Amino acid sequence: MYISNFKDIGKNVKIFDSAKIINPENISIGDESVIADFTFLYGVGKGIKIGFFCHITEHCIIQAGGEVIMEHLSAIGPRTTILAASDDYEGNGLIGLTILNKYRNIVYKDVKIGKYAHIGMGSIIMPGVEIGEGCQIGAGSLVTKDMPAWTQCYGHPCKPVKQIPKENIISKAESFLHEYYNKKG
Repeated sequence: MYISNFKDIGKNVKIFDSAKIINPENISIGDESVIADFTFLYGVGKGIKIGFFCHITEHCIIQAGGEVIMEHLSAIGPRTTILAASDDYEGNGLIGLTILNKYRNIVYKDVKIGKYAHIGMGSIIMPGVEIGEGCQIGAGSLVTKDMPAWTQCYGHPCKPVKQIPKENIISKAESFLHEYYNKKG
């Protein structure tokens, strides 16, 4: 992968050889982040911003259009799909890449994944959704609306279930970053 084509790329970023990246000029990746094999990043439109120490695991799809933001220390489980654009399925336009855009009705909405958030395996995040800081989305969830910070959420459709101990996660993150950067000298 040619890392010079990206809008911005941090130190020690690992992009596995089988990752497929389209429009890297619209994609920023922060220090120490990992993009695993068979991941598809489509940086069209407003693009994708990935913070530091983020992990996008195998077989994920992130499709921009609207902006997709992954804040620091967040992760996306295998086979997760994040969409910041979608065709209109209410009969207001034709659907398909071979159709001229003037005959389609494409909806572009930003998606934000907060700091410390984790999206479980096989989840789908729809356009316009914000996953709050520290939110944990359970495997196989369909997220069609915003999910609150420091909450475990899951389901089809996804719903908040219980609070997560914010202080515990922040304390572990601070300890990790302190140890990591002190070892690097």
